[in-house]
Amino acid sequence: MNRDLRAEARILPIVALLVVAFGIFARGDANLMQAGTFAAIDAVAAIGLGVLLGNVAQISIGQAGFFGIGAYALAYLTTAVAWPASVPPWAQFFAGTVAGTLLAAAFGVLLGLIALRFKGHYLAMATLAFGLIATGVFRISSALGGASGLQNIPYAQLGSLSISGVPAFWYAWAMVALAAGLTFNLLRGRTGRAFEAIRNDELAAEAIGVPTRRFKIVAFTYAGALAGFAGSFYSSYLGLIEPSGVSVNFSVDLLLMVVLGGAGRISGAILGATIIGITNVYGHNLENWRPVIYGLLVIAIVIGFPRGLIGIVPRRRVAPAAAASPATTGGAATPVTAGADASLVTPVPSAPVATMRAAAPTSGASWLAVEHATKRFGGLVAVDDVGFTLESGKLTSLIGPNGAGKTTLFNAICGIGRVSSGRVMVAGRDVTAWQPHRIAELGVGRSFQNARLFADMTVFENVVAGAFRAETASLVSDLLALPASRRSGALASDLARDALARLDLEGLAGVRARDLAFGDRRRVELARAIAARPGLLLVDEPAAGLNAGERRRLREDLLRLREGGMTLLLIEHDMRLVMDVSDRVMVLKFGKLIADGIPARVRDDPQVIAAYLGTAV
Repeated sequence: MNRDLRAEARILPIVALLVVAFGIFARGDANLMQAGTFAAIDAVAAIGLGVLLGNVAQISIGQAGFFGIGAYALAYLTTAVAWPASVPPWAQFFAGTVAGTLLAAAFGVLLGLIALRFKGHYLAMATLAFGLIATGVFRISSALGGASGLQNIPYAQLGSLSISGVPAFWYAWAMVALAAGLTFNLLRGRTGRAFEAIRNDELAAEAIGVPTRRFKIVAFTYAGALAGFAGSFYSSYLGLIEPSGVSVNFSVDLLLMVVLGGAGRISGAILGATIIGITNVYGHNLENWRPVIYGLLVIAIVIGFPRGLIGIVPRRRVAPAAAASPATTGGAATPVTAGADASLVTPVPSAPVATMRAAAPTSGASWLAVEHATKRFGGLVAVDDVGFTLESGKLTSLIGPNGAGKTTLFNAICGIGRVSSGRVMVAGRDVTAWQPHRIAELGVGRSFQNARLFADMTVFENVVAGAFRAETASLVSDLLALPASRRSGALASDLARDALARLDLEGLAGVRARDLAFGDRRRVELARAIAARPGLLLVDEPAAGLNAGERRRLREDLLRLREGGMTLLLIEHDMRLVMDVSDRVMVLKFGKLIADGIPARVRDDPQVIAAYLGTAV
């Protein structure tokens, strides 16, 4: 559980107590009850948008469309459909709520599929277009009442109780409690870890096995479902639904609620919805000034409180200076304890190598075979008819001058950049056209030339994310906090602790990645890459920028991984390190493989000396 969720675990019970106190205090004031009810309805929709915007970094200006779908679905089913006399009103309301939620979720899937094609302001425009289309359909559809909408919608009912007035307030906030609980479960499970990885670095998320496209669709679907759920009660509470009530203006209001309260924070969405909801009810005298006030408010929040108003609440912080790198101290790292969560920093015994044995290819084939791989960028041939097969359990180095095509070949192996011709075989399977996350699922880990850690996450959270492909929890088990979800999280934590112990990084567990020294960033990325115990590990220039002590530590790490049975492919310019740790060395020059053999033979090869080394080492 990350620090934001631990903060939510403290704040949400306080919010619940405040709501109860407000409901008791204001029960005799119809206006206050109405304002509180509308705030709750808005909060449900805002929580979904907060997940989409704050946890997955996907903007949507079309949430009013989902809200309207839920509202119109219930309105239509309770006013235009002739139900049998045996179906009680509460069952009709329940059917309308379920139908509205599911229909909005279905359109969330559709919008998610469309959104995969866009980023940045184009994504915002695409979601805005969805909202405009939805409002237009509501306005021109005679079955939905046209511009006048649907009227005389019956109040929601639970048994014989009509949900209006004071009961509506409590029902609406029960909806908020349900949405908050489900969202909390979702974010602390495997799905939430995938969301956070995508938000921090989409490419690195793919490299650790996160199917980013699938989880983006999940986020749009979930946000749409919550908006539809809120809209279904909105129409029954108000007794009518009009296109103007679910226009783009309402989408902007929802976005304002999330930004105001704090994107990605459940309590922030509730706070923002409460402020805007109450202002909308009581601010009629400022109707013309309201857009100006809202605009100034957003500017002030973005400048003064970029984490939203809920970000003012202090979180438990880790003192970055409390940790020291083993590479720089010459010994074990000092455990971080200042203000840190114990579950993140409790030292664990170093794992014996035998417990960290890497998996073997299930087919008995080599972990990696590259056949006649060629990669072209227009007229430039970056990789030219390269072929090789790695021996399992060995460390092979790929060297060559800058621009030789080494990283390009790495990217082709990992699915980030496909070869123009030829094949890439991983564990006996042709993965030439596979996406990166599918290749990672076969047991392939990698580090990047420039370390791509998830900057807003702690070291421990980064390494837990690296264990993603070892987890098996489903979306449903995460939502309902089923035992499978808890077991999945425990497994990821155990694997992360194991990886940190193996590289002696336990003392940095509670430090944010953005606060790490350069050498520690390299080693943490290596720990993340081995968390799921890959059989094949691709390491791209890990010694770049390291000092002598850090390089010695890196050498020990690489040798320890090889001794654990892992197959490694290393790109490196430090020839002393290469010659010291490698079982085999391959040399690329202008995309062509010019030498391949044991280190001593390659070191003395005249072509290699002329092309790269300059003089014999």
